[in-house]
Amino acid sequence: MRFTKGNKAIRDHSEGGRALHLFKSQGKGKGQRYLGEFVCQGYEIKTLPDRKKEARDAIVFRLAPVELLAQRELTSDAASMPAISLEEAREKAIASARMNGAIDVQQQSRNVYERNNCVRDYVLMRASGICELCERPAPFRRKDGSAYLEPHHTTRVSDGGPDHPRYVAALCPACHREVHFGEQGAEKNSALQAMLADKERD
Repeated sequence: MRFTKGNKAIRDHSEGGRALHLFKSQGKGKGQRYLGEFVCQGYEIKTLPDRKKEARDAIVFRLAPVELLAQRELTSDAASMPAISLEEAREKAIASARMNGAIDVQQQSRNVYERNNCVRDYVLMRASGICELCERPAPFRRKDGSAYLEPHHTTRVSDGGPDHPRYVAALCPACHREVHFGEQGAEKNSALQAMLADKERD
C-alpha cells in the first residue's frame, strides 16, 4: 500500500526528527482534546469499511506515549549494550529510525523498545562518558559502572522513543534540565542541533 501525505509523515516521523502530537475530537463543534506526544510503534494493513460502508484497505498505526519510553531510557542500565564498534552501533541506530514494512501487532511493543535502545546505546557510545553540551565528564557512574548521561531529543517536547541519532544528544543531568527549563534552553538546544548535524553528517 502506498504511503502519502499524513500517513507517510506518521510512519517516517522518527527518521525525520519530527514530534508526533495526538489530539482527539470531542465531537462536531466541540474542539479537540490534547492526548500528548506519541511515537509510532508500527502499523498494519486491515480491511475496514470506508464512509460509504465499502470495504477497503486501511493503514492502522500503533502509537505509544513518549513518556513511557523516556522513563525506560533513563532507568535502563547500559550493561546490556552489545559489544560492537561505534560504527556498527551507528548503523543500527540509523536503521532503527526507519520503519520498513508492516509489523505483527504482537511484536510492535518489543520492536519500539529495541529501536529505542539502538539509538540510546549509540548516542551513549558516541559521547564516551562526556556531556555533549558542556563537554565535562558524566557526574557519576551507574550501578553497572557506565557513565551516567541522559539522551536528549532536540526536536521533541518530550524525550524518549526511536529517533534518528542526528537529533539525539547525550547530556549530563544539569545540562539536560537546563535545555528543557533554563533561561537559555532554546539557544543551547539550537547549538546542540548544529553540533549533531556536524557530527552525524553522512
